[in-house]
Amino acid sequence: MADERDEIRARIDIVELVGREIHLTQQGKTWKGLCPFHQDKNPSFTVSRQTGRYKCWSCGESGDIFNWVMKRQNVEFADALRTLAKEAGVTLASRGTPVPPSVRQAQEGAMDETLTFFREHLAKSTMAREYCERRGLDEETLKTWEIGYAPEVSGALAVHLKKKGFTLAECKKLFLVEEDSQGGYFDKFRGRLMFPIRDEKGALVAFGGRLLGDGVPKYINSSDTDLYRKSKVLYGMSRARHNFGKDRRAVLVEGYLDVIACHRAGVGSALASLGTSLSEDHAKLLKRWVEEVVILYDSDSAGQKAADRAVSILSAEGLRVRVALMPSGEDPDTLLRNAGPAAVQQAVETGLSPVDYKMQALELKRPQMAAEQFWNTAVQLLADAPNEMELDRHLLRLAGQYPGITDVSRAQQALRREVNKIRTRSQDKKVEQAPTVRAFQPKQLQGELSSAELVVFRAFLSPEYRRSGWMFARSRDLFESALAIRISDAITQAFPGAAPEGEPAVWLHQFQQEEMRQIISDLLLDVRADHLTETYIADTVELLKQKREKRQLRQIRKGNLDTAKRQEYLLKLREHKPDALKKQQSDDSLLD
Repeated sequence: MADERDEIRARIDIVELVGREIHLTQQGKTWKGLCPFHQDKNPSFTVSRQTGRYKCWSCGESGDIFNWVMKRQNVEFADALRTLAKEAGVTLASRGTPVPPSVRQAQEGAMDETLTFFREHLAKSTMAREYCERRGLDEETLKTWEIGYAPEVSGALAVHLKKKGFTLAECKKLFLVEEDSQGGYFDKFRGRLMFPIRDEKGALVAFGGRLLGDGVPKYINSSDTDLYRKSKVLYGMSRARHNFGKDRRAVLVEGYLDVIACHRAGVGSALASLGTSLSEDHAKLLKRWVEEVVILYDSDSAGQKAADRAVSILSAEGLRVRVALMPSGEDPDTLLRNAGPAAVQQAVETGLSPVDYKMQALELKRPQMAAEQFWNTAVQLLADAPNEMELDRHLLRLAGQYPGITDVSRAQQALRREVNKIRTRSQDKKVEQAPTVRAFQPKQLQGELSSAELVVFRAFLSPEYRRSGWMFARSRDLFESALAIRISDAITQAFPGAAPEGEPAVWLHQFQQEEMRQIISDLLLDVRADHLTETYIADTVELLKQKREKRQLRQIRKGNLDTAKRQEYLLKLREHKPDALKKQQSDDSLLD
């Protein structure tokens, strides 16, 4: 894989890649622009063609072409690798047991043909179109969401796919058809409004079907296939991801029509899980794209229970969560039809924090609860308050109702003591966490490296002077600062036998630690070594050698060198600098 990545790095120009999304202006050896990872007002984002890396000097985001695609397209490394390999014209060696290209193409072809079939039959079915009209699905919506219709005919799709040359046994694996006891095939979806399901990148991976009238089951969704994993796909994500905006917020609803209704109402960040409860994988997918999720589920007991579970899953992934309460008996689809787009938008914007939502639900049940049960549950909920401000707000509101204490201030204190007891018990039960690894913070090289040390490493980074730069950079004892010694060790480890060839962009990844890759990259931006010559490098190395001798002399005088190292040093002085040796021999402490 390393060779493939090297080839991709060599073929992809990071300046051109990044420049597709942000405006870059060349300034010396780098290109500069507004950082896309934070609200940048003064250009602090730099891109280096020489190192093949980008860096924001304000927010600290940095990386290479693979990091760029992963972060900007919100994909894993494997997806970024495939994307860049395709652009670079690099064929990736197969890993694992992938689906052969011919099979994958046939599967995708069968899915596309099935969608065409459903779309054509929607146009032919008066009953289906009347149903769509009653649900407020106009022509533009039907086209935008590619909605179709599966006719109430047992083998219509099976016959169609066979005529088009697709193997029905393979179509069965895609949950399009089913095999009967005689070896024949019939359609999985019949008499249903059909919703194509696309993954986050827009690939057609599955279908969902809804009955036009009453019946069970109301919905049928594709099972997992080679193309589709329902626990990893969210309906509407391919469209919603373009609408998350600067606030990076998604709206989570329950079904296809709810997603479509939200988008029609101007809430373009809506999406839904498919025929299954929200999963941890769904939460991880959302975390790659957004920072906050508003849950807009039905207001019935089933919807509230699902919302409670979603809150736990999303919060565990580190997402901020709010719960929007729908009017009784409404969902986003009916709310849009009954009250208009503004009502849907208002429901989203007035979402409650998880604690507010749970407390409100608890107080609605209060008339049916014993007083002790209510207060025990309330204290338990308040113990989960994410901050003191929210806790204080609820304590103040409930203090006047607390039984047995008429003084509001004393009631607040009593409630807080109960909350603190629960929090203390929770802390005691927590398993000891592994030490947190501190994120790398870019260093100011000018305060870490001397100018002479910098020159040696810049010579190593320069194709013109690399051979000599590589030789001296590996001389660990030539350097004094801790950072220079670290860089020297890293170069020795990454390139023990020979100096690398070409620009740093093609070999910088051979440094194992991301921190060191960034440090090496930052060296090129230090103006103290912008004008290298052979003479300048030679004089600098000589200066470093002289400093090394002085350090060694100080160590000898302090008695910090053992006899062998002391004799070795004196031998070098005798051979290369006899005048210096005479001077040192006059020092009695040196001869002891």
